Amino acid sequence: MHKYLRAVGFSEFVRKSQVDDFFKENLKDENLISTYITQDMRLCGQYNLPVCNGAGISVIGEQERDQLALIDFYYPYLKGYDYTLIQECTIEKHSDKESYAGIIDDYRLGIALIFYLTNGNVYNSLIKKHKISDIKIDKIYLSALSVSGRIILPIDKKEISGNEFNDKSKINPSYEYDDADDDEDDEDYDDSPITTRIIGDMDDFSEGIGGKPISIGIGIKLPRNPIGYQESRLKNEDLYSIVETSLVPYGIECDKYQIVAEIISVNRKVNQYTNETMVEMRVDTMGLQFNLMINEKDLDGEPLPGRRFRGVIWLLGEVEFLTKFEEKGKEEPKQ
Repeated sequence: MHKYLRAVGFSEFVRKSQVDDFFKENLKDENLISTYITQDMRLCGQYNLPVCNGAGISVIGEQERDQLALIDFYYPYLKGYDYTLIQECTIEKHSDKESYAGIIDDYRLGIALIFYLTNGNVYNSLIKKHKISDIKIDKIYLSALSVSGRIILPIDKKEISGNEFNDKSKINPSYEYDDADDDEDDEDYDDSPITTRIIGDMDDFSEGIGGKPISIGIGIKLPRNPIGYQESRLKNEDLYSIVETSLVPYGIECDKYQIVAEIISVNRKVNQYTNETMVEMRVDTMGLQFNLMINEKDLDGEPLPGRRFRGVIWLLGEVEFLTKFEEKGKEEPKQ
């Protein structure tokens, strides 16, 4: 059973038989959004069963006489609202089922961002008619689901000038500074609007695999302050009072991330089948904006714009594709 079903309001589903019974009762022919031939030459259909505006369960299965004969797999989905500007993206097929992952290679994030492709049926149909090299990615609509999260307060974004940094009493009067710190000069002051760094070996930042810390390179965003200022604060303060936002690969599953993100807006929605309440938030992490949904039961704290969300997410993405003929405005050749 899919772990993230509870994110769209099915927290009471603890057995696969409950999911099967739910599909038998509620999945109708009108939920079919497309049919396509898989790479192993099977006729499959994709069904979307909405539970509220913009969220639901997607079911993939074999078709027989225009009806669903066998369910291959299913997953919860959440539609993204705004498309994301990207540097480069590639699509790769999962080895165990007829599904795909998208890989965004964006130097601004410092990592390759991997998401689960929610409209893999569209891509599957395109690769039957076109060469992969002729298929271009136009826009990506990112979203995320979470089954555990916490609301934390915003950080103090007060900016410290280079001269103030030299006066240690103005930064942290309770900290005993080493005399070597006095050798800092103004050349270490970063006057860019935002300091984005790739930090390594921050064991206390990621819960890692199986709850054990792992040492990896991560991207974090810090307020504009002199280089060395945040490092001195780390000795006396909690990390989350210093890091503004972050995006860290989580565990061994490539499309899971531990994030700290600023909340832009909040909206509550209700699952029409279970009456469970979900919290949908528009968030910003590392300059990347997307909407995120979590069951109200799984969220600690009151989400409000300006506060921050901290938790593990499953990253989803819906892609708009173009062929080279659509891109150039030409007519496609007849098959």
